[in-house]
Amino acid sequence: MEHGVACSLRTRPGTRLAEAVTEAAWTAEEAGLASWWTVGDREAAADRSFDPLLGLQCAARATTRLRLATSGDLLSLASPAVRAKQLATLDWLSRGRAEVGLDLAVPPPVLADPFLEEERDSLEVALEHLAGMRALWTQDRAGHQGRVLSFAGAIALPKPVGARVPKTHVRATSTEVLERVVAAGVVPDGWLAWQQSADELVHGIGELTAVVGDAAEQVRRTWFVPVADYYAARDSVPGLGVRVDELVAVLDHVPAPVEVAALAA
Repeated sequence: MEHGVACSLRTRPGTRLAEAVTEAAWTAEEAGLASWWTVGDREAAADRSFDPLLGLQCAARATTRLRLATSGDLLSLASPAVRAKQLATLDWLSRGRAEVGLDLAVPPPVLADPFLEEERDSLEVALEHLAGMRALWTQDRAGHQGRVLSFAGAIALPKPVGARVPKTHVRATSTEVLERVVAAGVVPDGWLAWQQSADELVHGIGELTAVVGDAAEQVRRTWFVPVADYYAARDSVPGLGVRVDELVAVLDHVPAPVEVAALAA
């Protein structure tokens, strides 16, 4: 089982953000951790921290091996063309290490677009935006035709390294949502249990298997826990009876190097 860090882009008093992220990410890599995640858009809105995706560029510049990922991108709120360019740029800055984690639940009211006159099915919008991004990443003249997003002949640059689709993780969600994700032709590369209890984790993996079938064995399973619960969760994994590929400690601030090093001890 691998280990990683997820943090909000908030700093301790007297600490500059760029330097804090650089030092912490470098320490994480030197300590042997596998990944560096941001919190999701939902969490960033709640704690009024900096943009999660853009903050990853500091970690990209400071490291050469860490996987760099968002943990809760609310794609229904983003322009797919802009988000595709941002992620592709991050992928180049990190030499092919960018990954994306999606939050497919309904966005919080604080992030609602006041200029929309009608309610939208946020899951439908997010899945179409993802399909559009994948087209922009992999096609020379990209196109997508859907109910909420349609375009043809688009030339999008840069593309991710190797013109590939960055690995895509989905936050654990209901069976109904998973079924709609699969029906849209998306079998996620990863499944994220975001700050769930051990019982919720085991139940969610059962739902994942029920919906995805045999392909669930190929889906990477990542359990995010508050840093205060990290060591107990690490000790509990062997007795859960399910496979956990990575355990990630969640912090409400950019950790000091000593905090990062402790997670690898």
